Amino acid sequence: MKPCRHLDFTEGNYMDCTLIDISDQFDTASGPVRYWQRGKRWTDAGEGKPPNPQNVQFCGAGRGRISGIFQCYNSGEMRCYEAEVESKTPEGGAA
Repeated sequence: MKPCRHLDFTEGNYMDCTLIDISDQFDTASGPVRYWQRGKRWTDAGEGKPPNPQNVQFCGAGRGRISGIFQCYNSGEMRCYEAEVESKTPEGGAA
């Protein structure tokens, strides 16, 4: 399980949204596992209506809000998925 390289985790880009890190619940080989938790201004759809999604991802490649967490971590769930590329340069080494 690897995050899509297009996920946007830039703090401050999304009003009333908190970045949640749940990496400690997964194998370290998965890399960071994070999602955005949206506040009431986004989730409250009005009286008598079901709430809008609270736990979401934001795509930096133009797809906007993804109404879920893991679709952008699993190959094959979203056709736009591209695994995050790990640096081939060893830490502290020259490229």
